[in-house]
Amino acid sequence: MYKSPGPVVELTAANFKKEVTDDKDTMWLVEFYAPWCGHCKSLAPSWELVAKQLKGVVKIGAVDMD
Repeated sequence: MYKSPGPVVELTAANFKKEVTDDKDTMWLVEFYAPWCGHCKSLAPSWELVAKQLKGVVKIGAVDMD
């Protein structure tokens, strides 16, 4: 759902612990979404905008829960 590379970090089971849990110095906002969900699809452009605006302050990530 999100462009890679892009402002929203795609988080997976393989990288979530390293990126989010183990990094004690970084604040994260993480969206848990389903690509078929209409509400999730409508949130995506705003989530990308927030990621651009908060770059360097907060990292924005997304987890595909499907």
